[in-house]
Amino acid sequence: MKLVSLTTLIALLVAPTLINPATAEESVRSGMDSLLQAFKDLQPYLVNQERFSESGNRDDVETLLQTLRANFHKLENVPSKYQPLPGFKENVKAVAEMLDDSSRRFAEGKTAYAWWRLRKLPSECFACHTTYKVSSHYSNQSVIAPSLDPLNKGRFLLATRQFKQAEVAFREVLKDPAYRFNYDEVLRSLLLVTTRVQRAPKEGITMFSDILATSNLPEEDAHEVKRWIAQLTAWSKEVTRNQRDPVMYGEKLITMGSAASPSGAPNDVALLRGTAIIHEQLEAGTLKAAERPHALYLLGFAYLQVPLFFAEDWAEIYLERCINEFPGSDDAKRSYRAYRDRVLDDYTGTGGTSLPDDIKLHLEGLRAKAYGEPSFGGMVKTSAKSPSA
Repeated sequence: MKLVSLTTLIALLVAPTLINPATAEESVRSGMDSLLQAFKDLQPYLVNQERFSESGNRDDVETLLQTLRANFHKLENVPSKYQPLPGFKENVKAVAEMLDDSSRRFAEGKTAYAWWRLRKLPSECFACHTTYKVSSHYSNQSVIAPSLDPLNKGRFLLATRQFKQAEVAFREVLKDPAYRFNYDEVLRSLLLVTTRVQRAPKEGITMFSDILATSNLPEEDAHEVKRWIAQLTAWSKEVTRNQRDPVMYGEKLITMGSAASPSGAPNDVALLRGTAIIHEQLEAGTLKAAERPHALYLLGFAYLQVPLFFAEDWAEIYLERCINEFPGSDDAKRSYRAYRDRVLDDYTGTGGTSLPDDIKLHLEGLRAKAYGEPSFGGMVKTSAKSPSA
């Protein structure tokens, strides 16, 4: 799920750049208008597979996909201060490939596949909006289709950084039993906004306390909310002071958050706060040379602890970046071990013996970089013969 939002990229790219700011801004705004309009018009199709696949809508959907695809590729080349940030280029490439693939498959008549690729775009937009410090905001009228139900309206409001309006829509969802299986997604989205965007523990306490009082949450969801209220309360009581070493403080929060409590659950608030601090330091470009590899490792480690909040590939992006940028370092070695364990966990029960050949080779290459050793490609056992051999 290596997706990043179109609206996120638009907003990020309008940040000041080192080339002619007026030219860059003009280029971005020209493409932005087209992207926003296409994004708005595509929304009703993204939330309704039948409508997306109806033959009578084919021309409209195909035109919208082509517009998004063409304008996104133009925006890819607009310089911005976000280009060198870890994860940014990877996500840009992933969404470009997603749009190309979806458009191609739709043209081939494989509409179910195209819809499947596109349907989670809003949630992936939101994940990146809680990572980068984007200042751009959009109005309801410009990006929200009026036909959307409260859940999908909230998702698109999050995708376009309209957080207060999204909260209103999600509060409606939490009072409607028909959305019971979406409560977890909604609650976690609200916690992300509170911790990583607003960084407002007291407002979070008030919001979640009111949700408990006015919504009939299932027991498991109510239990999670109570945990978060306790974590937010502890945060609100901390003494505010300037941190001389933000990376060390971020590591302290990540360590605290990942330590299992008696209930076996991590401290989500601490983990999210820690990642926000590390991202802020990377974005500011103020890290010392010796701090950068550790920051990358910390993010990769932290994202392994919060898989329900972000795309599953986020941890791998930062761990792999640490290995590739700082081969032979202690943090690269830590990153490799964490990356390897993550991959092996995906093949539980095989002890790694059933890893696909390309995965084995990729792990071997990362290990060689991490430990500064030569590659042992000849020792990687591959399957005897492929069916086509």
